[in-house]
Amino acid sequence: MSYNKRIKKKGLLVKKLLTLIFFLMSSLIADLDKSQVLCHIVLDKDNGHYVEGGAWDSSVLEGKITMMMYVDPDEKYKGKVIKPIIEGFENDLDFSDFQILVILNLKATWKPNALIESLLKSKMQAYPKRIYVIDKESILVKKWGLLDDEYNLVLINDKVKPVYQHHGQWEDSQIRELDTQTRLLIQKFYEQ
Repeated sequence: MSYNKRIKKKGLLVKKLLTLIFFLMSSLIADLDKSQVLCHIVLDKDNGHYVEGGAWDSSVLEGKITMMMYVDPDEKYKGKVIKPIIEGFENDLDFSDFQILVILNLKATWKPNALIESLLKSKMQAYPKRIYVIDKESILVKKWGLLDDEYNLVLINDKVKPVYQHHGQWEDSQIRELDTQTRLLIQKFYEQ
């Protein structure tokens, strides 16, 4: 092998190693403290709102089990694999005690906000049990430590503590764990 090819090969190896280190570090940083209640947040005016209008206040998480997806619109494809699980929850679960919250991180995307908001209005008609919120300034990244430019899913108990978190691509075992964790959390909620 020529000297130039060896140098290129080493360069590619170093690049792959640095990429792996970056992803490992970012996954360590992004884990929420599951022993702490999530701090209070209000999205209103210039920093965000419900898609249909009005301020979103995180106090709506109190007293309900919440499955929250915090999504960079450019990464939404990562959630397609869990769509059947979410639709199963919409069919099976009592939404007086459970809610599905989808918050879009608009600061993380290059796509026009007006386009995303109009697409969300059609999603609201297709999935009326889901609550849609806009975060225009990555507030949940800053305040709760969620990953920017990513698909985050957080399962939050009725005391507003995160009990399960995932970001990125899904494997089959993680999808089964999400289903199990969600149903166990709801069962514990009813046993209180």
